[in-house]
Amino acid sequence: MKIEYVQWNSIKPAPWRATHCLKVDLQVIADSLNDYGWFAPIIVKKDTSEIIDGFHRWVCAQSDKRILKRDKKLVPVIYEDVDTFDAMLMHLRLNRGRGIILAQYMSQIVRELFHSRKYSPDEIKEMLNMSYAEITLMMDGSVLKTRNVREHKYSRAWVPVEAPPGAIEQPEVTIIERPSNKDR
Repeated sequence: MKIEYVQWNSIKPAPWRATHCLKVDLQVIADSLNDYGWFAPIIVKKDTSEIIDGFHRWVCAQSDKRILKRDKKLVPVIYEDVDTFDAMLMHLRLNRGRGIILAQYMSQIVRELFHSRKYSPDEIKEMLNMSYAEITLMMDGSVLKTRNVREHKYSRAWVPVEAPPGAIEQPEVTIIERPSNKDR
């Protein structure tokens, strides 16, 4: 891994970013960066300097006075020499595993990947670990509306607001009850 330290303003957000972080969570990231340092470098597309992964850390690095002072406005970066479609796919794969993807924006990126013809729908489905129903929903752009929302089993990576309890696939769990206390 070749990590370079660059001025925070020499890199920029990608226009196709699919993540979002609430202000309160940004403060948690800033506090963690301040207390523990950089736990992961920012991954950047080499030819455009667009952030593939680490946008919220980048936001904290430029807005938190403690981090700016300590790091002298420098951020750790790994440059990736990839085209836009591989950068998009990398962004989705890295962030989907963390559970911080907004389905609406993910759908836009999946459609763009599909229309690029760089990847087949099966390849996109496989690389993003999606079911056929999920990839179809992503590609038709109707993320918030689906015919069988009450019956569809969604993966844990995203669940629409309309999904009823039990729509998320859960592993079976054995519950062991504690024996009663005879002294009570």
